[in-house]
Amino acid sequence: MSKIIYDVIQRFEVENGVPRLVSTNIQVIEGGEDLLSLAISMLEKLGFYDKFEEKRTSQYIGYRLKNPGKGAKRYQLILAQRKEGLCISIPQEILEPYLLKLNFSLINSFTKMHELKNVVTVSYAISTSYWIRPSKKNVFFDLSKEYRETCNSQIVGEFELNSDDIAYREAKNAYYDSQIQKDNDMQIIDIHQEYINKHPLSNSLDKSDCCLKIAKGDIGKDKLFNYAYQVAINSREVLEEFLAYFAKILMGQQ
Repeated sequence: MSKIIYDVIQRFEVENGVPRLVSTNIQVIEGGEDLLSLAISMLEKLGFYDKFEEKRTSQYIGYRLKNPGKGAKRYQLILAQRKEGLCISIPQEILEPYLLKLNFSLINSFTKMHELKNVVTVSYAISTSYWIRPSKKNVFFDLSKEYRETCNSQIVGEFELNSDDIAYREAKNAYYDSQIQKDNDMQIIDIHQEYINKHPLSNSLDKSDCCLKIAKGDIGKDKLFNYAYQVAINSREVLEEFLAYFAKILMGQQ
């Protein structure tokens, strides 16, 4: 097993003889790769600190605009070192216009409405969002010709991918096999989600280094700052491209 040595610097305030932890700075000094230090170094070279002020705490490093406009006083960028990698959080409204959103439409899904006697079909979709790396655009389209055709050679925007008859048949069987109405709806949703996760289109994309999957809803939200979506990065190459891309967008804010 490889060994990683960290240099941990903690700052305390002492008031009336009581120490209080102010901040913790963790850096890799041997083994592994210190993505947090790389991110900070990149921001310095990009001139990020000319427009943003930094606040360091024991849990994160946050960046606010020095001269914020109306409604822009929140952190616009948050860095946090976690066990899963370097976590980067960006407000949803800034991130979303640059994402590719794929809606897996489930046209024939079975349910039973209380006000109706018969089983009816409903339409809904399970959505997944990705940030496609501009440098890997061709890799994304090479995964499947369906991506190129469906997305019209675009890597941002919202597009529909219809699931096939397999999901329909499995959901139908699940409905009629279930004897408990309360469990039935969740069972069907789980079947659809599992099917989509294993679908060649989504499965190949999830395993590719051409993109970052952006979890949406409560799953993808930063636990401390719920107005922001969070991604975990553990690759130097991906970090450099992602941070350079969005740092420029953030610096362009008025």
